[in-house]
Amino acid sequence: MKKIIQSFLSIFILSSQIFAIAGLGLQVGQSTFSVKESSPTISVPDVQLINGAFDNAYSVGGYFYIDAIPVVDLEVDFNIQGNKYDINFENALGVKMAPLNFAWGSTDVYFTVRKKIIGIGIPFLAKAKLFAGGGYNTHMSTPLANETMLTNLCGDSGIANCDVTSLDKTLETYMTNKDNYLSSSGFHIQGGLQFKLLMLDSFLFYRHVIVDDLIPGAKGFSSLNLRLGMGF
Repeated sequence: MKKIIQSFLSIFILSSQIFAIAGLGLQVGQSTFSVKESSPTISVPDVQLINGAFDNAYSVGGYFYIDAIPVVDLEVDFNIQGNKYDINFENALGVKMAPLNFAWGSTDVYFTVRKKIIGIGIPFLAKAKLFAGGGYNTHMSTPLANETMLTNLCGDSGIANCDVTSLDKTLETYMTNKDNYLSSSGFHIQGGLQFKLLMLDSFLFYRHVIVDDLIPGAKGFSSLNLRLGMGF
């Protein structure tokens, strides 16, 4: 029994030492933005393409941070976010493609430097702090349908006489091909609250992202995020 207790204490002490300088866990959030319904310009008369509207996106991912560096903490987090919208197409003959319920999505990585603003604590039990920071981010996102895309997919028949029988499936395959994803990068600022109870670690923070070519028709977006993990 004594050996079991000693082993348990050794594991606890070792774990505490590991997480004394770092933390990791899961992250969920909701991004706030609004994408309006759009009709990309088509050079062929009587052809109509409509990308439906969608609002906001839910995200899930993970994070890792190091707080052993004096003055500031370093962290990296990654997530996948997305929402659904409809794509509609009608050729010059008035024949409509079956509406495609597609998902706009992105994979995102954030590199952040953050600093404690105010900290409070209960010795050996719990502590909390307000923090603020900023950094650099990178993104890969699915494209919206456009004339160039349809020209490639409609083949020799052209957009005006495009065979829409299986165009929805062909379009979906094209847009989910990683080679056709859009890449972008930008900067962000964030602030929030971190709370630790023994080795349990949680964050609630707001982030504003400044980035072009990610959210259609917008220069960035905001998000509210919650983290649950382990640290010390």
